[in-house]
Amino acid sequence: MRKLRTAVIGCGAVSRNHGKALKDNKYTDLVAAVDIDLEKARAFAETYGGIPMTDYRALADMDIDVAHVVTPHNTHPEIAIHLMERGINVFCEKPLAINAYDAERMIAVSERTGTHLGVCFQNRMNKASIEAKEIIDDGRYGKIVSAMALVAWDRHGKYYSESPWRGTYRGEGGGCIINQSIHTLDLLNYLTGGVASLSAFSGKLRDTGDYEVDDTSAILFHLKNGATAVGFCTNCYPESKICTVEIHLEKATLTVRQSGLTIAQEDGNVVFHPAETLKGEKSEWGISHGVLINEFYKSIVEGSDFIADCHTGLAAVRIVNAIQHSNGKEIYIGG
Repeated sequence: MRKLRTAVIGCGAVSRNHGKALKDNKYTDLVAAVDIDLEKARAFAETYGGIPMTDYRALADMDIDVAHVVTPHNTHPEIAIHLMERGINVFCEKPLAINAYDAERMIAVSERTGTHLGVCFQNRMNKASIEAKEIIDDGRYGKIVSAMALVAWDRHGKYYSESPWRGTYRGEGGGCIINQSIHTLDLLNYLTGGVASLSAFSGKLRDTGDYEVDDTSAILFHLKNGATAVGFCTNCYPESKICTVEIHLEKATLTVRQSGLTIAQEDGNVVFHPAETLKGEKSEWGISHGVLINEFYKSIVEGSDFIADCHTGLAAVRIVNAIQHSNGKEIYIGG
């Protein structure tokens, strides 16, 4: 089998997860590392492979099969569309775009050109997420009655100053919701069968000049199955990294975390199924990047469905945009 020739565009902190996943992947040959800062591209290439470059547009002349877009949020549509127009498949870091219009444009190009477009929602491949999805789908504990999404961690100061595009509506497209919480919101949408509508309040609670974007949101979701869910997301909780999806079924409650799945049955029996986790800085990224990336390449080679395709990315952006614009009014989610 010919390996797929791959490039990584954007060689900042998150790119390390992509580099690790690609270095030993049986489907890939990493041939290019691209960043407008050549030193970053060189550092990435020295560790993971590829030719360091500064212009992603040169990839069209290198017989590239797949490109990973790991750049600031607002650049995703322009880069991805340019690549797909030239027949290059794209694996895009979240969010797919900062607004639904651009995400829809990206999907239209993917469909017209026949290229694959995936989004990096790696937490779908966490052990707890996979097991929870199986339990919900097979109905062993009944239907979903209600659910909750909780994200509480800390982002300020150095986090924003080291990357000027962060903390701005122009570069990041928002704050807590579109960056940190989008993974958990995607899991809520995925595990419950979809959000039909929502109302929310979002705002900047810290009195700081570090950022201009939202740092906290409270959300009421109406799910497609008729159940109700709530959400609370904040970047104002010091020294914490809490990400939880709780799903109440008729006969049990599932609590989904990276550390594992807790099943609290109606008879009082509680079972915890642990999962492997990371420690230290950026441990919240989890360990499933490699699993998801491998699934993306497998879907290209085999022509199979991908668990985090472009429509997944669009659904998450629509939820994010609705939260951002609700201001207490109910907004219906398209799609």
